Amino acid sequence: MKVKRNTLLLLACLVWSAAGFNILRIGLMAYPAYGTVFNGLLSVLVFAVFERFIFGKLVKKHTERVSAYSEERHFFSEIF
Repeated sequence: MKVKRNTLLLLACLVWSAAGFNILRIGLMAYPAYGTVFNGLLSVLVFAVFERFIFGKLVKKHTERVSAYSEERHFFSEIF
């Protein structure tokens, strides 16, 4: 099934959001045993570093790659 470039980006967004939600769910289920102010601040710091140096760059690179496709329609599996 071929979809437009913008739809391809939307599909990628939905797939990564589902994966991120599942990781968040697992983390929240395990977190109550370690619920201190220090651990909360450490978690926010780790998330900020991950967003800034890894995930943010990955999103930008992937968006540029999909936007640079010359054809308008692509197979939906190209998000992987």
